[in-house]
Amino acid sequence: MKRPNLISSKTVFIATLIVVPTLILIIYFTGLEQHRTLYLNSLLSTTIISIVFLIFITTGLYNGWKLKDGIGNFLDKFQLWKKPSSPTMNVTEFEPQVFDEGGVEGCVISIAIWIVVGLLGSFIFWWLGAFIWVTVLVVAGLLYWIIFRAFRLIFRNSAKCKSNLIKSLGVALLFTFLYNCWIYAIIIGTHFLIH
Repeated sequence: MKRPNLISSKTVFIATLIVVPTLILIIYFTGLEQHRTLYLNSLLSTTIISIVFLIFITTGLYNGWKLKDGIGNFLDKFQLWKKPSSPTMNVTEFEPQVFDEGGVEGCVISIAIWIVVGLLGSFIFWWLGAFIWVTVLVVAGLLYWIIFRAFRLIFRNSAKCKSNLIKSLGVALLFTFLYNCWIYAIIIGTHFLIH
């Protein structure tokens, strides 16, 4: 039996990160010129991404592709419970501004303001870092699921679809419908709930 054509999951991951945002940005920027609504832009970009997804799956099934794990264990890439480290700041350049008219009281007030602003700024930057870190983990986890689980499940059918265009297209249509119909449901449902 002939070995299946292995494609790296890293290649699929990088292609997904390039193609999907590029298509969405093209749709939205052309929509600005034509004054399309957000609803129409969302439907159009989802339809184009679905067509690209269908073509990619059909090609992969027809050629007998199997997805090879090129990234490894996803959780090893991130330390989930590690909080963002606080960067060291060079505070020698920052000097509290002394109120000339206030004397000692002005100096004390400016030091207190400097400390409060420094603590508040540090907290805000730490919070933003933690928020961005959680967002990156969630988005990476979603992409991990799509690439490693969804494509692997689809390409399990490669052996029976290899060199059979009709069967490859049928399986690709089924999985495209299953994986993309919920996106349409969210877009249409949100549109009709708002209007």
